[in-house]
Amino acid sequence: MASIPPPPDRPTAPVAPIGEPAPPGPSSRATIIAIVASVAAIAIIGATLAIANSGASDATATPSVGSTTGVLAAPVGVAADPSAFKVVLTWTPGEGIAPAHFVVSRNGSVASTLDPTTTRWVDDDVLPETRYTYRIAAVGADGTRASSRVTTHTTSAPLDTTALRGIFNVHFHATSHFGFSDFGSGNGNLGWRFVPTCAKGPCDTKLADLHQKDFRLTLERTGVSYKGDVTLHAQVRCGSATVSSTVTVTVRVTDAGVAGGRWVATRIEGTMKQFEPAQLGCVASGATFDVAGHIVH
Repeated sequence: MASIPPPPDRPTAPVAPIGEPAPPGPSSRATIIAIVASVAAIAIIGATLAIANSGASDATATPSVGSTTGVLAAPVGVAADPSAFKVVLTWTPGEGIAPAHFVVSRNGSVASTLDPTTTRWVDDDVLPETRYTYRIAAVGADGTRASSRVTTHTTSAPLDTTALRGIFNVHFHATSHFGFSDFGSGNGNLGWRFVPTCAKGPCDTKLADLHQKDFRLTLERTGVSYKGDVTLHAQVRCGSATVSSTVTVTVRVTDAGVAGGRWVATRIEGTMKQFEPAQLGCVASGATFDVAGHIVH
């Protein structure tokens, strides 16, 4: 049978004679080494081009996975120095990234927002004999927070710092009287309402009896004492006619506390004197009462 000639330009593979081994071809190991060498050359070329085109230094390189960037830290050494009407808070910024600002909360409500360099804050909106809990939060630029807390109790305050306000249940007891043909028991209870003439702090106060419409007077304040007088009608009778009476009230504050969110007098003691001059044929009369009251509202 005739053989088919090979295509042009393609060498004819040598044919080993019958009984002789075929000549060796390229080994697989040599082929693998050639491929690896080519890949290495490409990698070297690529690295060289990357370095030539970057222009970047090591200082601008992205931190490695093992590096740290810092965290927002809560204030440390938080301390409260209380007095009757003031609490001074101090603290030191924690070690970590700097906060964008500090937020101070009092009893759960935000009281102030402070600059990130602030380490002291004065709360002058407090009441004596009251417990307060403060939280100082370092707030990051992204809104994250890290806070510390401190609890303190304000001290008491002098009685002359109290306002005389509120409704008092007042007990009166007659210690002396004269000129009356019928005086009665001389004991009883009154309802007195005190309204200061100023918006804040101790000052003169208005006194009104809850049941006698014309029992209205202003008590002038001196330290812890209050004094005033009023002219009343129809309290004393001379025969069938009513006479006028002058009533002088003098009380002093004997105890104080927090009531209605204010530092106020809670107990009072003093005297109430009434006097009727001789008139309409009747002799002069008068009485002195001890009074003592406590706040009820």
